[in-house]
Amino acid sequence: MQNQIDRIRSFIAVVDTGSFTQAAKYLRLSKSMVSIHVKALETELDVSLLNRNTRRFTLTETGEMLYQDFRQVLLQLEQTLDKARLGAQELQGSLRLSSTAEFGEHYILPLLNQFMQSHPRLKVQYLFNSSIDDLINHKLDLAIRLGTLKDSNYRSTKLADYAINLVISPDLLQKFPVETISDLSTLPYLANSNLRQTKLSDSPAFNTLLSQRHQEAFFETSTIAALKKMALAHSGMTILPQWFIHQELSEGKLVVLFPELSLLTQSVNIIFPYSEHIPRKTRLFIDYLKENIQL
Repeated sequence: MQNQIDRIRSFIAVVDTGSFTQAAKYLRLSKSMVSIHVKALETELDVSLLNRNTRRFTLTETGEMLYQDFRQVLLQLEQTLDKARLGAQELQGSLRLSSTAEFGEHYILPLLNQFMQSHPRLKVQYLFNSSIDDLINHKLDLAIRLGTLKDSNYRSTKLADYAINLVISPDLLQKFPVETISDLSTLPYLANSNLRQTKLSDSPAFNTLLSQRHQEAFFETSTIAALKKMALAHSGMTILPQWFIHQELSEGKLVVLFPELSLLTQSVNIIFPYSEHIPRKTRLFIDYLKENIQL
């Protein structure tokens, strides 16, 4: 029975992730083992589930039908196990999640500590990273990501919105006086690589200029901590989340350039593997964050 379940899980993972390689990473198996599982399932059923070639695969007509049926069977099995666990009224097992370091330090860790105290039998594994691919590579239950999400095979839910500001140190602003938007072209720019393809303003002129400055930037990083440190060292203007620079703004260490041309708000999103049945531990943690996080 367990062998059959393993074979079905491998087949579903291959279809959901789009490749044997990604399915293997998600299931924490070797690629050859996933292939063996799928082949064994086809042999057992005496049908072809996938049309294969050197680059990709497609589902056969039978494979499409069985894929839907198998998903329902596994869903019912997971729901039955979930109901059994509910009898204990306590979350058990492990919850694997990740977020960027800065956002995690400010908002996730304090709430995570409270959540763990409410569920002492739950083991939590927390990674700091910003790559969406981590869900497969590290078999994460969920990941918290900032900004515009790229298209992916994952489900997502928005947790909150936050403002971003174009900022500069007062000392650097004295060296490069700014009166009009075009004056920004003379300022050194510190680029956030996570905003490379993002529309930042509803003002076409402002948006075009920021995009151009990004291409011309002499410094680029994906870490907002590095951007803030460089800005405070008078190295250039940069775009930072407002929640990350509240203190620097209030103390006058950084100032906002053209506040009347506000940049578009960004979102905090929770992404998780696609499944018709979200595990109870994941669902409860997402609901907990929604109820308690305040940016």
